[in-house]
Amino acid sequence: MKWLATHPTRLLTPFLGLLLFVSTFALFSPSLSYELVPVDDVTYITENMLVLTGLSPQSIRAAFSPSTATAPMYMPLLWISYMADVTLLNASPTHPWGFHFTNVLLHALTASLLFVLFAAWCKKPWRAFFWAAVWAVHPLRVESVAWVTERKDVLSGLFCLLSVGCYVWANRKKLGTGLGPYLLAFMFYGCGLLVKPSVVPLFVVLLLLDIWPLRRLEFTGTARRQFPRLLIEKAPFFAAAAAIALATVRHHHAVGALSSSPLWERCLQVPIHYGFYLGKFLAPLHLGPLYPLIAFSWPRLFVALVVLLGFSLLAWKLRIQHPNIGVGWLWFLFFLAPIIGFFGPVGVHSVADRFTYLPAMGLSMAFLFLWPVPTGGSRKTLLMARVLAAGLIIALLGLLTLRLLPIWQNGDRLFARISYIAPHHPAIQNVQILHQLKQDGNFPKAQSALEHALATEPQSIALISSIALCLHEQQGTEAALDFLIQHRPTASTALGEWEFQMAMYSFLGAQYSQVLAHVEEARHLFPPHDAGQNNLHLLGMAAAFELGDPANALAYARSLPPYRTHTEIALADLFPLHAFHWDLGLRRDALAYFRRLIQSYPDRGDLLNNTAWILATADWSPAPPGEVVALAQRAVALAPAPHPVLLDTLAVALANAGDFDAALHTAQQALALVPETGPNTAFRRSLLSRITLYQHQHPYREETTTRLWANP
Repeated sequence: MKWLATHPTRLLTPFLGLLLFVSTFALFSPSLSYELVPVDDVTYITENMLVLTGLSPQSIRAAFSPSTATAPMYMPLLWISYMADVTLLNASPTHPWGFHFTNVLLHALTASLLFVLFAAWCKKPWRAFFWAAVWAVHPLRVESVAWVTERKDVLSGLFCLLSVGCYVWANRKKLGTGLGPYLLAFMFYGCGLLVKPSVVPLFVVLLLLDIWPLRRLEFTGTARRQFPRLLIEKAPFFAAAAAIALATVRHHHAVGALSSSPLWERCLQVPIHYGFYLGKFLAPLHLGPLYPLIAFSWPRLFVALVVLLGFSLLAWKLRIQHPNIGVGWLWFLFFLAPIIGFFGPVGVHSVADRFTYLPAMGLSMAFLFLWPVPTGGSRKTLLMARVLAAGLIIALLGLLTLRLLPIWQNGDRLFARISYIAPHHPAIQNVQILHQLKQDGNFPKAQSALEHALATEPQSIALISSIALCLHEQQGTEAALDFLIQHRPTASTALGEWEFQMAMYSFLGAQYSQVLAHVEEARHLFPPHDAGQNNLHLLGMAAAFELGDPANALAYARSLPPYRTHTEIALADLFPLHAFHWDLGLRRDALAYFRRLIQSYPDRGDLLNNTAWILATADWSPAPPGEVVALAQRAVALAPAPHPVLLDTLAVALANAGDFDAALHTAQQALALVPETGPNTAFRRSLLSRITLYQHQHPYREETTTRLWANP
């Protein structure tokens, strides 16, 4: 008890750290019940078989292979973190609770770590708690935490702060430089780089930390002697940063993700973008997943320059009394530099809320000593006013976050918010229109909306491809090919994609020699490790098979991991390609293949089951419901004993046909066959959720083909 009385701050710091962790987790916990959204979550998780197979030595090795890249970035630790969710938390596309849980947990841990660092640097726990909480609960964090794809932010952010903590630990004055902590700092930095390249500027930020809080670099005449030594000390960090940065720029350039506009135009946008982020930090209103591209204007540039220069001059003036202001300000500027606009928009974004995850920590650091402790007779009154103001700010930010969180609940709410914030953004219009098309199959309506969007961005290969899809479904393959020929884009962002579209529609039109020619063109234009190479090899394999060229078909197939041990290609091996076509909306052609497949393999229960599943779970399908039920019943009849997967498919098919009583009875039979053990938890949970749907007279819908790989 005596020790507690004489060391109150030693208990206060861990208490406040725990309080911030619990509060942050609780604030973002509503996202635990959210779905995955059809914006990148599909590519990163729903259709990423590498992730869905879970943790294993083979999947971990594959995660580190450049050939598994699904984005123009090398992110092996991101894929492994998703795999861990699948294996340890039974996360799945239909039950993504585990994915969301990890996102929220990582963010809460990062918030607590930021507080610990602030408290160690400023020696004022309550002040550190407030500014760490401002960062943690700010509505700008919503996108990084509630969007599973942005695991990149919360995981790389945690590694970044761990690296900072170890670096500061290695250079504490009392202990001198420690090699162990320094190596840990480098290891965590490397881990951050293997999650997201945005951690690259940390090697410069560590030099800033030498100024404050470490005070290894002073604003004196000795700085010239100190600086080279401290710079050389960061050489390993610089080498790692340079390697990742160069690889990322090269990959972005290869896929046409870098702007072709003149450098001077992009530089003029940089201050405006910095001003945008400062404005959203101070007044977090009208936030959303996508903003319209910020148009350049001289008044905007002037205001932004005045604000940036003004704050920079203030930081310089106070560099001796309050070096944290300059260090925090430069932290903010440097961490935003890779995505601030020097290379043009990042994908469809010129600015995005999630880009502030690391930079905003610097703003909290800069304000650490704002509003000093009052003295004099009015001290108690001013202290109370400060406490009330701090509480109101945190409460207001928390309320804004709670209001913003639900936009990530599902795809419909997300698109509604995007329509409100950026109603005329062509890229999002395309995603929204295709999302609606998957639900209703209304191709004339979709084509009209797509043509309107194309008028605003005639070089968009995504819009051109979607219109070709609509034309194919309404007028046939020749109409789609003619449209593609007439609308061949010249923008660098279309390299390889136009050729891929030509190959795909040539295949659907049975022009197999043309398919192979377009496939080879696209293969040379796509980066070697681009995920699009997989679809090209599938197309090449299928076209060669249909041409009766088994050797060439096998040569294409051998480039794909599932086919590397094959000695010949059969009709069933074309299933993934036609499942891909089904997902795109090319359902008449896919159905023709499925019928041909069943006719060729009438006794293959796995093919019957997988085909029935894909036909029964779509929102709209050209297959008569009775035909789908018959496929599922044949699969059940062929099995030597009742199998829960086959019965589950039959139940889904019965519900799709409107026979909910039979669907409920069949699903309950399937549930009775699934043991209540760990490996079966996710499947049992899926069955229970479908049983609830049948009880309420609703069919089960699933716009994904991942289930097709489950061979009973």
